Amino acid sequence: MIGMLALAKRNTLCYLRDRQSVLFSLMAVLIVVLLYLLFLRDILISSYPEMDGMPHLIDAWVMAGILGIVPVTASAGSLQTMIEDRVSGRDRDIAVTPLSRWEIVGGHVLSTFASGLVMSLLALVICLVYLVAVGCPLSAAGVAECVVLLIPSALSGSVIVYAMVSFIRSTGAFSGFFTVVSVMIGFLAGIYMPMGTMPEAMQIIGTLVPASQMAALFRESLCSDAMADVFAGAPADVLGGFRTDMGFDLALGGFEFSAAASLVYSLAVAAVFMAIAVLAVRRSR
Repeated sequence: MIGMLALAKRNTLCYLRDRQSVLFSLMAVLIVVLLYLLFLRDILISSYPEMDGMPHLIDAWVMAGILGIVPVTASAGSLQTMIEDRVSGRDRDIAVTPLSRWEIVGGHVLSTFASGLVMSLLALVICLVYLVAVGCPLSAAGVAECVVLLIPSALSGSVIVYAMVSFIRSTGAFSGFFTVVSVMIGFLAGIYMPMGTMPEAMQIIGTLVPASQMAALFRESLCSDAMADVFAGAPADVLGGFRTDMGFDLALGGFEFSAAASLVYSLAVAAVFMAIAVLAVRRSR
């Protein structure tokens, strides 16, 4: 256990001290913010011209989506240290230590989780500052729920990304993987375009991605007050259509995900990928 914690501490410090790695980890977030401010915000707001308070709701919707993808991009960026160890041969030093396969995987996952959680907390603070500055209605309960959701979000993101990266053996392949993940996660989580406007196949894939499930939970917590103001007195079908189109309510094959189902699903997928990661380490050794 001590060795696993030491490995996790070493990897976390290597990541956080590398400013370029931290910056590139936030690349997807920066892309989302720029696209939103330059193009998406006016388009989305203009889709609901007769609803007062819609700008605040759209602002909260985008910020919630960002919170859903930060753990994925931050986890991917933090694993650069592991790839550099493989390229340089330092991973062999770790492999010959008394650490078991579970401890090696646990050390990498813990460091990735810690990095993802730190970056998610930072992103939450930035999002809240922005929403308060523009006057978006927020509740203490909603903010508290977001803080709690950061833990399972960072955990699922770190495990899944680590399992994928565990098969990569070169810096070139890792760079390509990181670029693809940074771009695709925004689409799959329904940030670049609302989930309801995607083709059916993309909606299915997006719903299967745990980051989309976590983004839906963040939206429910962060947007509830603004949505209550906007749709006060509106027909139920109008509110329901908006929730479906904007990715608040996710469904697959007739099954509608509740908040508990989304959380359980995200953690279950993470458990599967954890087993895959252990098998990958066993083969490499």
